[in-house]
Amino acid sequence: MTRTIAISNQKGGVGKTTSSLNIAAALALEGNRVLLIDLDPQANLSKSCGIIDPEKHVYGVLLKEYAIKETVAKIRKNLLLIPSSKNLAAFEQNSGTNPDAFYILQEELAELTKSVDIDFIILDCPPSLGLLSVNAYVAASEVYTPLESQEFSLDGLDEVIKTINKMKKRLNPDLKLSGVFFTRHHRRKLISQEVENIIQIDYPRLLLKTGIRECVQLKESPSARKDIFEYAPESNGATDYRNLANEILNIHNHVEK
Repeated sequence: MTRTIAISNQKGGVGKTTSSLNIAAALALEGNRVLLIDLDPQANLSKSCGIIDPEKHVYGVLLKEYAIKETVAKIRKNLLLIPSSKNLAAFEQNSGTNPDAFYILQEELAELTKSVDIDFIILDCPPSLGLLSVNAYVAASEVYTPLESQEFSLDGLDEVIKTINKMKKRLNPDLKLSGVFFTRHHRRKLISQEVENIIQIDYPRLLLKTGIRECVQLKESPSARKDIFEYAPESNGATDYRNLANEILNIHNHVEK
């Protein structure tokens, strides 16, 4: 059964795209067949994978111009990508009043997984709540939220939780926030400890054990068009994302039992 995971935070600059790529890469290295989908009009995920201005992309899928299967690009073994387009933002402007537009991605993915064997679909969501994020939340069953351990980071988490609760009532009763994790994390800093304590108290069992430490190579790897495992496999970033991916796997396996 395919697990569809949205990586989402309505606050920008929290490592959402970096996390989407490297969680997916870590899962692929473990032998899982993983499909990444770049739903951010900035297309940073696509660029990080070396795909710029693709002929076919997720925007064309959402407009139903061609079949979703035609947009899938192979990044490397077990890792596939449906890239974004610089015109993707127009989808919200042109389709925002059409309620059927909420379900397009879900329907297309259901069609794709009939003929393509995929273990994980990782959705890199835009940093805003709009039609693209709604499509991701309708298509997904799980949401993971990256946070920076800073004073205002909880604002983004609160917005994600409110959105998920609305989605569960109206569009996707199976959706759940499965976990949050820290990026650029400094466990010894007082502010990091304070934010961590607040989450443990206010949202028990939601904070994942793995935090992503500050890592220069994580900043450099997108410019090299590589994930952290290709760029710096011995780095702290590679170790942390490997552990995070394993934790996501183990959480699901525990729930299934």
